Amino acid sequence: MASRDAALLARRDLLALAAALPFAGRAAAQSLGPETGPFGVTNADHMDLVDPDRGRTIATRALFPTEPGRYPVIIFSHGFGGSYKTFGMTGVVWASHGYVVLHPTHSDSILLPDPKIRAEEAQVMRQVLARRGEGGARGDLQSAFVKVLDDPFFIDSRLRDVGFLLRALKDRKLGLDPRVLERADTAKLGMSGHSYGGYTTLVCAGARLIPPSAAPVPAGFAGFIGMSGQGPGRMSLNDDSFKGMVKPYMATTGTRDFGAANETPAWRLKPYELCPPGGKYAVVVQGFRHMDFDPVQGDPELGARGAILRRYQLQFWDSVLKGGRAAGAALAAAAKASAETDPVWLRTR
Repeated sequence: MASRDAALLARRDLLALAAALPFAGRAAAQSLGPETGPFGVTNADHMDLVDPDRGRTIATRALFPTEPGRYPVIIFSHGFGGSYKTFGMTGVVWASHGYVVLHPTHSDSILLPDPKIRAEEAQVMRQVLARRGEGGARGDLQSAFVKVLDDPFFIDSRLRDVGFLLRALKDRKLGLDPRVLERADTAKLGMSGHSYGGYTTLVCAGARLIPPSAAPVPAGFAGFIGMSGQGPGRMSLNDDSFKGMVKPYMATTGTRDFGAANETPAWRLKPYELCPPGGKYAVVVQGFRHMDFDPVQGDPELGARGAILRRYQLQFWDSVLKGGRAAGAALAAAAKASAETDPVWLRTR
């Protein structure tokens, strides 16, 4: 089973990367599949943005509508060890529906690692990534990886990356592609992420860390989608951490989406359950594993459930960032009608 899962993951990674390669124009966008929206999509790939406050280079990809106009902006934070290349299919679909999507590369990236990472932590990260398709890390390596995730350096660096991107959206001198700046509506901001990026999203959404992060928490976001995020008990989070999450938030997990310390999918939904009600959603996708949340359109195993997931995500974004009453009503109605036995179970509170 492990080798089969590894092969499927490798195939999906290649397909997602191919789908997210540079393209422009309405016809190109429509050719991507039935989830694609009315806008052509353009890719500004691997922008090397330098944060002058830290001297740190943040390799960033932007996906945005080809057509001129002003569109809400979503910052997407990748999982631990990832890069701007991850979740390309989701970024394409969101952009084709009228969003500017920024994919920064964080310090923990294996592709573009930060030289400030301690050598022993970098070694653990490489070993864990190498074993991803072999059933994951076990024993001492797994314990070592959990300790790496608890190192506050990584969340501090990520929060500073997000804060820098917010500044770069308003300051041309910081290097964002002019086409991005021409299309970004900086009054309408969303934050999203997967795994450790889901953790980053939780903190930006108001989750309180104890002890608190040394980095300032970026502000100005109107809504948040966290995929495979974290619950209490690790990474400076406890049961009270989520009381400050008052803005719209969508938590996402799968029935096979387990944590680095073997936490259950139910643990990933604790922020949804413990934060104040109002504009909160929880999505559970049947059969989805930790790396399954960005399926290519038409994927024979995951595509149908992935399409439902992205439809819910777009309804959430349209409601929160575009003021779409119809989208909000459709999402609420879907949650009311949804059941635990559905391929994608949606709840709200």
